[in-house]
This record gives sequence, structure tokens and C-alpha cells, in this order.
Amino acid sequence: MSPFAIYLRALRKQRGLRQNELARRLGYEPSYISALERSDKGPPKQDFVDRLIRILALSDEEQLALSQALRLSRRQISLPFRASEREYVLLHQLEPQLGRLTPLQIHLIELALQIPAAQDRRAQLST
Repeated sequence: MSPFAIYLRALRKQRGLRQNELARRLGYEPSYISALERSDKGPPKQDFVDRLIRILALSDEEQLALSQALRLSRRQISLPFRASEREYVLLHQLEPQLGRLTPLQIHLIELALQIPAAQDRRAQLST
């Protein structure tokens, strides 16, 4: 499930709404809300987001969390022009595994991604 799907469901439940009631208030079909909450659809367009913020009267904190959930739920990622050949290869090795990674594999990848950041911070602190 995408971060947006999880957050949308949490917002709806926190407000004691059923999918069909949220859909009615937003002016969408219940099937669309259901598809969003199951991650069957990608993140919605800005009009949906604007309506959600207004209809549910989201606080600044909730809007920030919504924005982050939307950003993390993008289904397409563009490689930067400066990406190395090895980064291209790595991404294409990772792609077919997505949706099948174990929690341990995810944790190890997350740890590996922290290594350069930690080394950069140490170098900055020593200067």
C-alpha cells in the first residue's frame, strides 16, 4: 500500500466517515475512493487534494503529512542526468523486485543508503 493510500484511509477513519460518505462529500464515486485506499490508482490530481483539504478541514500538520504521503507515493521516478551507469543498472535490478522485497531486504537497503550520508556528515564535522 502506498503512503497516500494509508494516510487517506486514516484521515477518513479519524473523522468517522465511510468511503461512500467521503466520496459524496468530495463529489467522487465511492469506487474511486476505494481504489485510492487500495493503491489501485496512483496519487490523485490536485483538484481532489484541494477538495480533501477543504472538506475535511485539514490542519496545517495534516496538510504537511498529506503532502509528504503524496510525494512518497509517486509511481514514476526520473533519474537525474548526473546518475552514473552503475546507478542505472542498480535501479533496473531493483525494479522487478519491488512489491516482493522482504522487510529484511528493505532494512538492509535503507542501511546502505545511510552510509554515504553518515560519511559526508563526519567529513563536514572534522573541517
